[in-house]
Amino acid sequence: MTPASSTADEFGFDVPLDRAGLSTAKWEMEIARTQDPTLLCFGTAEMDYRAAPPIRAALERVAGAGHFGYPFKRASYYEAVVGYFDRHFGWKIEKDWIASNVGIYPSMQPLIEELTEPGDEILYQPPVHHIFPEVIQAAGRVALANPLVERRGRYEIDFDDLSWKVTERTRMLLLCSPHNPVGRVWTRAELDRLSAFCLERGILVLSDEVYCGLIFDGVAFTPFANVSAAASRNSVTLTSASKSFNVTGLKHSLVIAEDEGLRGAYMRGLKRNNLYFGGCVFGQAAAEAAFRDCDAWTKAAVRHIEGNFRYLEQFLRIHLPELSVTSPEGTYFAWINVKSLDLATEQLRDVLEKEAHVAVTYGAFLGEGGDGHIRLNLATARSNLSEGLCRIAAAIRTHIPHSNQPGS
Repeated sequence: MTPASSTADEFGFDVPLDRAGLSTAKWEMEIARTQDPTLLCFGTAEMDYRAAPPIRAALERVAGAGHFGYPFKRASYYEAVVGYFDRHFGWKIEKDWIASNVGIYPSMQPLIEELTEPGDEILYQPPVHHIFPEVIQAAGRVALANPLVERRGRYEIDFDDLSWKVTERTRMLLLCSPHNPVGRVWTRAELDRLSAFCLERGILVLSDEVYCGLIFDGVAFTPFANVSAAASRNSVTLTSASKSFNVTGLKHSLVIAEDEGLRGAYMRGLKRNNLYFGGCVFGQAAAEAAFRDCDAWTKAAVRHIEGNFRYLEQFLRIHLPELSVTSPEGTYFAWINVKSLDLATEQLRDVLEKEAHVAVTYGAFLGEGGDGHIRLNLATARSNLSEGLCRIAAAIRTHIPHSNQPGS
């Protein structure tokens, strides 16, 4: 099976990066961990793409100025943020609603500590990033799992489980929208039902929307706060340019809340670690350029990722029909069901890392519903993906001998 050519790849998405000058958690750290220079890496959640030209130009301007002090957010920064969410989602936010942090997960901590009490329950919806329950538990709260349910190959929110699981101590829900790792983009109807459920029971929603820029063709993304006026007042949106524009290392995120009381609680919480002052001058510049000037780059990136998913889907159908993959509606992940291999996680790791020389994310570490799955990052050159899949198929054939031989 030969790699299909990428369409309109004006940004070089199909050109593998020269790693000689790079030092990343996704590749170099994994290679150092395994001591395997041949390893192909599809794990950590970032793209193998060079950032968009306007972002690189913005960073070059900052570097060229030669001054790296505490940054100030000019009017152009707020105009870029407000314009992006209005242009793409019809969500009309105001400058005063916008605060910042160094990342999505660090922004959860002050909100949890200010708006709940030790021993309170906070909902999360696995399989989801392991940081969700970790942040909750580290704050002395109870992590209350509301696992997603899979129906006919599509993941959904389990409202029946919510109804019987919530107690008088349930104070908050951490929503992942779009959802990592299963790739669901929740519909307006689903979010409206969730909002009504939470409003009726006094549950505040923290909505992690960091993948909102990576929405597949024909799919509509609705910010949770844009579902209704009531949803806006009962939620805080946590987002960033980091995932959609591949600037994860620049450490700048947004915290958006209409309700003045929620914003005040967030700012109070920041005083514990002084994160209310300063910030990353490069991250701020990158965010402004991303939200204002990079629509074409993101559109092309999503097109490339969708093409990679179609390639993976066809490859599995021909060469590994024992495995199945959920059809994503957004993000850059393939969520692959490998239960038919009947391998424990450590056995599966041995097969993929030691035999296939491929690194992925193992679903067992993403909570209930993740066991027997792997998350494979599709935001890479097609040649990397093709080689990785051929390696995986060759290794799996030793455990399922009747799997088909992958072509060259």
